[in-house]
Amino acid sequence: MNILITGATGFIGRHLVQRLKQSQHTIKVLSRDGVRASQKLAVPAYSWDYATQEVPAEALEDIQVIIHLMGENLGDGRWTDTRKRAIYESRILSTRKLVAAAPSSLECFICGSAIGIYPGQGDDVYDESYVVPDHGDFMQTICRDWEKEAANIESRGVRRVSIRTGVVLGEGGMLAKLLPLFKLGLGGPIGQGCQWLPWIHIHDLVSVYETAVLDTRYHGPVNAVSPNPVRYRDFATALGKTLHRPAFFPTPAFILKLVLGEAAALALNSYHIVPGKLLQTYQFDFKFTGLSTALEDLFGKG
Repeated sequence: MNILITGATGFIGRHLVQRLKQSQHTIKVLSRDGVRASQKLAVPAYSWDYATQEVPAEALEDIQVIIHLMGENLGDGRWTDTRKRAIYESRILSTRKLVAAAPSSLECFICGSAIGIYPGQGDDVYDESYVVPDHGDFMQTICRDWEKEAANIESRGVRRVSIRTGVVLGEGGMLAKLLPLFKLGLGGPIGQGCQWLPWIHIHDLVSVYETAVLDTRYHGPVNAVSPNPVRYRDFATALGKTLHRPAFFPTPAFILKLVLGEAAALALNSYHIVPGKLLQTYQFDFKFTGLSTALEDLFGKG
């Protein structure tokens, strides 16, 4: 397949490009710095500033699949009004422009989303049947509007998939910030530690994207999380055990709120999410269903 990927130099994107190249797909990339992206990924890349430019026409030629991962990093700094606007527009405006520019050759539009579309409180379990409210918090608003923009491609007969991603385990993402603390023996639960943490191994997440490219059953929202979410305190214990380090230094909620402000919700909210469609509709074969096995695979060799 001829595939165009945005956000390809990020944590998820790098792994996805590598997997799709191994599967003999033809890859193009859209990036803020096309030259740097091409050198880094060894694929054709085109520079695109979503805020000021239209999508480069040459990047779209003969494209059958668009995988849209572009977006400002949620975890970089406090959510000031300016930062929140950049986070929102980087997803909404870029998606809108990609949909508007989609070529007639396009068969599938796969767009990022997140578990933040669900309520981040309590122990209630949620799958894709959840009805997203018209009014919600910042994360719900982003994800809802992001998926609505992506869904507009369906009016042109193009299959759309929105991948609602949980916490991705690998050498990047949330773990990139946690690992230094845990390796120093300073890791531990955040807040009370009872909040639910829906996780997925990077290998399985890339497999979800790869399968969605070819399997036409994949459509609409898809929860990309392990079948076995854990509470944060159990995650901290498992990570400490894998690294052979203690994991009993808690980070009080008030400190996170003081440092990160509203962005502290990323660590303090409780998301009890299950992969309903992957298990029941698509019979997706997870390689890593247990947290300890996933962490051992990633970090057990030091």
